[in-house]
Order: sequence, then structure tokens, then C-alpha cells
Amino acid sequence: MPDEWRHGRGQEFSSRLRGDRIHEVSSSSPSTPPSTASSRAPAKIILSGEQFVVLGAPAVAMAVNLYSKIEVRPSQSGRIEVTADIPLHLVDDDSKRSTASENQELLEPLRLAASATLDHLATGDRSVHVDANCQIPIGAGLGSSASTTVATISAVAKSRRARLDREEIFKLAFIPENYLHGQPSGVDQATCIYGGVIQFKKPSKIKAISVKRPPTILVCDSGAHRSTKGLVESVVKKSQEQTDRFQKHLNEITAISNDVMKALQNEDRNQLGSLMDRNHELLRQIGVSTPALDRLVAEARKAGALGAKLTGAGGGGCIIAVCDDSHARSNIARKLRKAGGTVYNVSLDLGGVD
Repeated sequence: MPDEWRHGRGQEFSSRLRGDRIHEVSSSSPSTPPSTASSRAPAKIILSGEQFVVLGAPAVAMAVNLYSKIEVRPSQSGRIEVTADIPLHLVDDDSKRSTASENQELLEPLRLAASATLDHLATGDRSVHVDANCQIPIGAGLGSSASTTVATISAVAKSRRARLDREEIFKLAFIPENYLHGQPSGVDQATCIYGGVIQFKKPSKIKAISVKRPPTILVCDSGAHRSTKGLVESVVKKSQEQTDRFQKHLNEITAISNDVMKALQNEDRNQLGSLMDRNHELLRQIGVSTPALDRLVAEARKAGALGAKLTGAGGGGCIIAVCDDSHARSNIARKLRKAGGTVYNVSLDLGGVD
């Protein structure tokens, strides 16, 4: 895997997505009808950066072994159909009570992903059924939307006998991600596409971080989920109103992300934990943490975590904790469950979208 990939800026988007980099593309003639195809993509956690990446700071992110799985099959409907199997325990209570129209809105990014891919492939046949199965908590800061989006793009391309390179998938994923999040940085889809541990900086600088022994990480879901779009808009507005304060935060988070990268490469769990603690404090200061998240972070530290922080946009969702070893992780997990959290013992995913 190369150390660094650089993707084109927004003004290059349309010209780079005309099919000049598509591999093994078949025609949509009757001799090569669409086939059934599948793909999967991992979840992600943010080790440092979070909301600050939207403002230009680097983030360090890690793909983890929770997955969304997409199956695409031919349809006779003449249109793009989307269905999803999402276990209820992965959805918060408000979403369980949502109306049919609101549920349909949750599926709209997958329809947009399929539509953008078919447009990119210049296929006339738009009859396709997309079926999603997601193991990733929804709206919890683990990249469920990015994971399902990039897996959909990959599966739709496969169903048309095409295989897109990762750069193409990254660019196409902005269409549904823009719909859902308003101003996505790109870090979520980059992590889900490439896998492993990456450093990401807007607009599209992605650097693979070689980690010989990944840290022992625990994810704890608070059960309170939220909209990334509203939180991002709020932080951007605050940064425009408090420029000096946010510039200091950006400078510090940039240093933290660079030090996180070094701690990972040096296998320094204690340093990683300290950096995560400071990162959480900065996120708390800009108002994206919650009492529930702060309580879980405190419980994790009290139970022996080397460091803990919220992951993702905040406002609810998950925390992550770095643990000394698997035994320590078990003890911390037990305490967090008693505190009302849902715990996931995750490990590094190296493959990204397949």
C-alpha cells in the first residue's frame, strides 16, 4: 500500500468521473446483463481531529471490524430500489418511532450512491435493487453512512462488470455524503474505503500510517444518536464568530494529530491515551460533547483506560477508550455496561471496501 494518495480537488470532479479510469467495464447489452454482486465496507473511529478536520486540521482515523454489507441484484422495476435490514438494537429510540417517510429518507443516500455510480458508468439500464445489511450503529459516529455508501458504489459497479479504483469511489461518495451531512470532510469515506489507519486532511490528502501492533481499543455507544449535519454547521458557525479561539484550537489539534501518528508508530499506548484525553477536552470546550459522553469517558478512565474520548461528530453516539491489553479491556467494558453503555470490542480492519 503506498504511503500517500492525493485526490483531485472539487473543480476536477466532473472531468475525473467520466469513466476514463474505469476498469473492465462491460456494455449494458443483452449479452452482458446486470448480475448480482455484493460488497462490504468497515466502520471507522476517529483517534484525533473530529470536528476540527472540517476546519482544516488533520485527523487520524482507523477502520474497524464492524461492517455494512450491500447486495445489488437485477430488478424489473425500471428504477433504483433500496431496502435495508438494520437490527433495532443499532437504532436509537427516536429513530424507531420515526415515520415511514423519515425511514425512507435514511435510505436516500444509498439511492443517490447507486444513481451516481450508474451515471458514472454511463449505463442506460437503471433497474437495480440495493439491499443493505448494517452491523454499525446508526448516527453513532462510527461512519455507518459512509460505510454503506462506499459499499453500495462498489457493489453497483461490480454488478455492471466494472471495478472502480478507490479514488473514484472516494469522489462518488461525496454525492450521498453531501446530502446527508452538508459539509462532510471526506475522512469517513476515506477510512472506510482504504481501511487501516490513515491521516486525513481536507480536501483530499490521505496518508497511510504503518502500525505494527494496533492499540487495544474499546468502543462504547451511549445510545443517544444525533445528526452530523447540524453539529458540523454549528461548529463552523462558532469558528466564524470566534476566529482567534478556534485558531488556537486548530493549532493544538494539529499538533495532537501529528503526535497521535507518532504514538501509533512507536506503539506508545500511554502517550496515545494522554493525547486522546486532551482531544476530548478540546471537543468538550467547543460544545460537541454531552454529559452522557463525559460520564462514559470518566467511567472508562476510572476503570483503567489509558485514555478516552468521544469519536465522530459528538452530540451523542460513541466514545472510544485505549486499553493496556485485552484483560484491561474486559474490565473496562464491564464497568461501561454497568453505566448503561453498549460495548464493542473492535480490532483493526486492513482491507477497506472490497
